[in-house]
Amino acid sequence: MRVRGPLPATTLPRAASPLRLTAAHALDLPGRSPLAADPDLRTFTADLTRPYGVELDEEALAGARGQSYAALAGRAIDALVDPARPVDLLVLVYAVPDVRPGQAVALHLGESCPGEPMSFAICDEGAGAAFSALRIADAYARTGGAPRRALLIAVEQADLHHRPHRPARLPDRHSAAALLWEAEPEGGRALQGTCSTSEVTEHQIGGALKELCAELPDGAVLLLGPGLVGVEPPPGPDTRAARPGNPYTGGWAALAAALADPALAGRPLALADLEPETGRLDLAHWAAAGAGR
Repeated sequence: MRVRGPLPATTLPRAASPLRLTAAHALDLPGRSPLAADPDLRTFTADLTRPYGVELDEEALAGARGQSYAALAGRAIDALVDPARPVDLLVLVYAVPDVRPGQAVALHLGESCPGEPMSFAICDEGAGAAFSALRIADAYARTGGAPRRALLIAVEQADLHHRPHRPARLPDRHSAAALLWEAEPEGGRALQGTCSTSEVTEHQIGGALKELCAELPDGAVLLLGPGLVGVEPPPGPDTRAARPGNPYTGGWAALAAALADPALAGRPLALADLEPETGRLDLAHWAAAGAGR
């Protein structure tokens, strides 16, 4: 893992209020990145895949398809951050490789983002990566080096320049979803908790989801991520389904839409998603807008 920026001075808990979710933004970026036309991309991708016997996707390479995570994340930063409100922590999460996988995108974002935040990336966890980032940001907010603001950016692009060695979920468009937390004790939504269950089989999904949702408060709205498409929702909370075509950003885009819905300001929110590859089921839930922890 590559990290840019200072590490926290101490890991002792602090008395200050935890960060609250104050804003979110989701976007699609059509077209393709100039990086996809770089002639070195074929050589670089071939070098990465050759040891594993994975074939190149000649059609994707010839069509120069693919989008840059720097471009996707940069637009999310522009939408949520400005020099008057700098960020102290930035976490980039992704599952599909970047159009130029040799780039340390999180480090470059840390240099260009207002505040020059400590920045790092999480990958290889599928849909669970953003939940891991959420836990890290919340834990970091309780340290002596606690940030005033933290930004989580999930990105996905729709093209691979090699053929996956087994069936994989690929997005149908290039998308990003970003969440901004701030040390605002009177605003935003406090994170009430996160929980996770691993190695859930297809026949166990409904029961595991019901168990994770058992302690959601009355009136909660449950957002079901793309990994839970077709799963019967648990009894109790109202449910909304995320767009299935964005397996790694769709749930967080649904959360952004819920945050912007004035009708839901007085209701707790929860997001659940499943990574079918590993059977990992995650749930995170937030208080109503402005409510205490």
